[in-house]
Amino acid sequence: MAGALPRPKRKSTKSKPEVAPEEVLYTDTDRSGDTLDLELSSLCPNPFNKRAKKGVPELAATIKEVGLLQNIAHIRAEVWLEFYPETRDQITAPNVILFGEHRWLACQELGWETIPSVLRDDKVEDARLITLIENLRRAQLSPLEEAEHYQALREAGLSYEQIAEKIGETANGAVSKGTVWKRIKLLELAPVVQEALRDGTLKVSAAEKAQQLDHDDQEDYLGLVRGGAHPAEAQAQILARQRQDEAPETVSTVSTGNGDADPAADKHETVSTGNGAHAAPPAPRKPKQAKQQPSVRDKDDADRRAAAAAREASCRALLESTDVTAPANSDLILSVLTAAVLAPPQQSAAQQRAFTWLKETGRHGLDAADAASYFAAIQDSDDATVQRLAAFAAALATAELRTASRRQSWGSRERNHVRVLQEHADYEPQTEWEKAELGLVAAGGPR
Repeated sequence: MAGALPRPKRKSTKSKPEVAPEEVLYTDTDRSGDTLDLELSSLCPNPFNKRAKKGVPELAATIKEVGLLQNIAHIRAEVWLEFYPETRDQITAPNVILFGEHRWLACQELGWETIPSVLRDDKVEDARLITLIENLRRAQLSPLEEAEHYQALREAGLSYEQIAEKIGETANGAVSKGTVWKRIKLLELAPVVQEALRDGTLKVSAAEKAQQLDHDDQEDYLGLVRGGAHPAEAQAQILARQRQDEAPETVSTVSTGNGDADPAADKHETVSTGNGAHAAPPAPRKPKQAKQQPSVRDKDDADRRAAAAAREASCRALLESTDVTAPANSDLILSVLTAAVLAPPQQSAAQQRAFTWLKETGRHGLDAADAASYFAAIQDSDDATVQRLAAFAAALATAELRTASRRQSWGSRERNHVRVLQEHADYEPQTEWEKAELGLVAAGGPR
């Protein structure tokens, strides 16, 4: 009998385990989200971090007491430099701190050799924004530090609205596009005013009022505020001096009878007698009485001028920071246009004011010699966005001119115009007269 045949081998019906592609790809490689123990010397500061290095010893004492409660984050230098080659001179280690620089410095003070850090190569594109948000939410940035961060984001291509939307809520509340605009404008202040703002001797609201003055006048304004003057009064005083300086000077002369006009010399008038002789100079005038204290009406007029100057700055801020193509701004634009349609006609003056604002904010779009030719070109333009922006500017100017020229008590239209500026441009009424008109203080109350 033939020998038994060998039994065939059975094939297994159990499928082989599959390995996820990313597990193969990242074998023996650190991935974004991993927490690593890095040597302190292998990290360098974030070039985009404008935050002052304050409070490090106090933070070190806290870490020594309770430990490091939150890890820092980093991006590998080679990944960082692919996106930000302009920072090459500032990258001095294999890894760049994304956030947590104060904790890194505090651990250095404690003599630590390593620190736990989360790898975040996947966040390199948003490094500027993440750095800003991290600092804002810790309420550690000064106004000028905020301004420098915002300006960097503007240079990276973000609009005022995009910056405000991405930042959202901070430790000090929500950030609006008006706040972003106002902060960036602080970088245009005279150096001495910026220094006063940086060292805390000048408040942000007072610094914003100086923006409407040139650098020489800003220094005078700073002196008045430091001397105890209210910012609105100091601004009004500088603006009044400017108007006085711009007024033409007149020199009165008296004929001497020989055809020549002789200006009053030696502080005396020379009067001709008609016979070649000169009469004795007139008796000296009586000294002027001491200047009377300004009346309530004078105070109201000064308040109106100061309030008008502050509102005009807010109108420019609103004009520069509003994206007229964004659906979210439709209600704002409609409310301003509606107010202009219902207002008494001030077309020529409003167009001139709007043209000035558009040029000052760099949003005029079309080159023109004057307001009339500019708005004529706007009407012929096929660019709907430019047309909408010009209409918005003219309507805003119409409302502001009406509000500024109203010498009697304000009506609903004037109050609504100011409320638009309060809501969308972070305008803050500061003069007693304007607060009374808005019902924020009792009319006729203490001034």
